[in-house]
Amino acid sequence: MENFTNRCYGIAVLRSENSNWNADFTGYPRRLPDDRGTIYATDKAFKYAVRRYLVDTGKYVFVWRSFNEKGNPRSLEERDTYFVKNEELMKEWGINTKQIKEREERKKYFSHFIDVKFFGITFAKGSKDNKENFSITGPLQISYSVNRFNKNTPFVNEILSPYSTKEDAKATTLGNEVKNLLSYYVYDFVLNPMNLPEGMSITHNEVETMKEAMRKCATYINSTTKIGTENVLLLFIQLKDDSQLQLPTLKRLVDVDEDETIHLERIRDLLKKYSSDHIEKVEYYVNNNVCKVAGADESWEQHDILA
Repeated sequence: MENFTNRCYGIAVLRSENSNWNADFTGYPRRLPDDRGTIYATDKAFKYAVRRYLVDTGKYVFVWRSFNEKGNPRSLEERDTYFVKNEELMKEWGINTKQIKEREERKKYFSHFIDVKFFGITFAKGSKDNKENFSITGPLQISYSVNRFNKNTPFVNEILSPYSTKEDAKATTLGNEVKNLLSYYVYDFVLNPMNLPEGMSITHNEVETMKEAMRKCATYINSTTKIGTENVLLLFIQLKDDSQLQLPTLKRLVDVDEDETIHLERIRDLLKKYSSDHIEKVEYYVNNNVCKVAGADESWEQHDILA
C-alpha cells in the first residue's frame, strides 16, 4: 500500500445539546478561567471517542481498557502480554516474539495498532534501562477544543436514585445530573507523517480510516452523559507533498452564530493566500441536518458526514 506523506491541518466540530461531553471532577463541563467561563474540552475526550469507534469497527487499538479473566482491568504491560502471547496473531503479523525486546521488532509490532501510529505512545515496561521501553510522538496532534457558540450555559437536574442510603433505607436518594445547554466544540488537529520514527509509516487507507473515525466518533458514543453530542463538521486540509507551510490555530477563525451557522469565511480567506503553491486539496464533511456552514470555498470537496 502507498504511504501517505502529506502534512495536513483541520478542525473537527462537535455540537453538544443537553449533554456533557467532557466533565471536570465536579461533574460540570470544563470551563476556561476567562471572563465568560468559556466551555472547553480536552483532546483526551476526543481521542477516547475515536478509539471507541475504532475498537467497535474491528481495528486493533493498543491503548484501551480491557479486562483479564478475573474481571480486573489490565495494566499497560498486561495488555501488551495479552497480544504478544497470541501466537496466531503474532504469526499473522510476522512478529518474532523472541526478539520483541528489540526496538525494530517493537516498531513492527506497534505498526499494527492504528491508535499508536496516529496518536503515539509512551511504553514504559519496568526500569528506565529496559530495552522494551518505547516512545513515539504521534503524527496526529489534536488540541483542546473551545466552545465557539456565543453562550456557555450549564444546568443541573435533580434525579431520583433507585438506591437508598445506609442512613435511611426507606428514603429515596436524590442525585444531580449536570448538562450543557448548547455548545459547539471546535478542535484543531495537525497531521505530520514525518513525526513517525524511521521504519514506521501510515498509508492512504489508514488516513481514510482515521478520517472516518474523526467524523463519526462523537455521534457514535451514546452514554447517558454524552448522548446529545454529535459530529457536525470535519475540515481536512491536505498540503502539497513538498510544502513547508505552517498554518496558525484555526479554531479562533471559526464562529457559530445564533441560528447555528458555522462560519468558515476567515479560514477560506486564509487558505486562498496559499492555495496555488501549498494546498493539494480541501475537504469538508458536514451534517446539514442540524447546522449550516457558511464561507466554504467552491473548490472545496463537500461530503455528507453521516455517509
